[in-house]
Amino acid sequence: MAQTVFDKPAAAAGAAIGFAPDEGPVGRRRYVIAVLLLLMITVAYVDRMIMSMAGPVIAKEFGLSPLSLGTLYSAFLWGYAATMLLAGWSLDRFGVRVVIPVALVFWSLASMATGVMTTLFGLFVVRIFLGIGETPCLPGSNVVIREWSPLKERGAFTAIMMAGVLFGPGVTTAPAAWVVAHYGWRPSFIILSSVGFVWLAVWLLFYRRPEVARWISEAERRYILASRAAAPKQADVPKQEYVRMSIGTLLRHRSMIGIMLTNGPQTYALYFLLTWLPGYLIISRKFNLLKSGVLTSAMFLSAIVVVLLLGRITDRFLSLSQEQAARGKRRFVVAVIMLVALASLAVTPWVANQLALVAVVAVSLAMVTTAITLTWALVSDLIVDEGSAGRSFSLLAFAGQVMGLMAPIITGWIVGLAGFTPVFIVTAGLVLCGTIAVLTLPTRQLQPLKKGAN
Repeated sequence: MAQTVFDKPAAAAGAAIGFAPDEGPVGRRRYVIAVLLLLMITVAYVDRMIMSMAGPVIAKEFGLSPLSLGTLYSAFLWGYAATMLLAGWSLDRFGVRVVIPVALVFWSLASMATGVMTTLFGLFVVRIFLGIGETPCLPGSNVVIREWSPLKERGAFTAIMMAGVLFGPGVTTAPAAWVVAHYGWRPSFIILSSVGFVWLAVWLLFYRRPEVARWISEAERRYILASRAAAPKQADVPKQEYVRMSIGTLLRHRSMIGIMLTNGPQTYALYFLLTWLPGYLIISRKFNLLKSGVLTSAMFLSAIVVVLLLGRITDRFLSLSQEQAARGKRRFVVAVIMLVALASLAVTPWVANQLALVAVVAVSLAMVTTAITLTWALVSDLIVDEGSAGRSFSLLAFAGQVMGLMAPIITGWIVGLAGFTPVFIVTAGLVLCGTIAVLTLPTRQLQPLKKGAN
């Protein structure tokens, strides 16, 4: 089949992670969806990261202490955590084709409104609304990945999507710092938050489930549908024969508890870096606003390469069979990556050289993001019943956000008392706890077969 315009972004995404399927009857247009998910996450994290870059200026204007600034940073996460389970229900009820566009319009308008707020209370409220709007973003993305990715490409698909977590801040911090330094912090929110509407137009044009998408070949459609399930040797068992899992039953499931205890520390570490990294460079390392923006961008962009490579390498290393996926074999790789993240976080305060600092923080960002990426893929491995996918992903996200919303507040409190060094040690300790959880708990599928259904 001749290559078309649809194949170009897909080929670029595949090449970025070393994925080169046979040119022939199957094709690789499915990676268009991976690129669109990457761009959606990029838009979401652009809207989150503007506040981190403008934070020191806003703190000066409003006379905020480190604890007060940390509380403002966390406002987004209050709305995010509070409505995450509702987002999971809405994804299962209405589907990603309806929920994601509505959510994007809502959160983009909320982010733009940040630039016109004149009181601290107003800033806090619109940041809560931003969090509410973004709740379907990660769970919805993972529902789409379950629709579009073959099992053996799931790590790569998820890595491309999660690269947006780093790409958004990477492309935002330096321009945002420049806009803030030259024009003030308010225009940065209005200008940068409008990008989401461009993405929405492209998404509405391309997104369909693979069963009905007309821009992929029949051979690729068959390949996706035949190889995306993770049920162990039971493809002939109708999915309604599996027990439908409610939120309550999932919360009593050993594997779900383990995954939530894993993602909580991961997200804590990520949100500490997302919210306080520019402030750390300014307060502790004594860099000016523009230099901190450039260095922050360099750290995030450097980490992207590692995340994409690790996503593909882990797929090749694991070579998961359906039985291995359902038993949670991916958790061992998650644990190793979390240990590397722990080590890099722990040594950061004692790294004096500027280039070495960029490298060490980039490793922390890459490893934390990759660990989150593979934890999402692990949940996907353990899900059998598609009707429970939204709930399962939203519970994972909820656990992460509950701990994540504490990161900027606790960081601000510790910084006010003792500086940044104890912050890195506390964060590394939490990552160790998450490592133990992922090694010991998520060992079986989230949905059992009904009795007699075999």
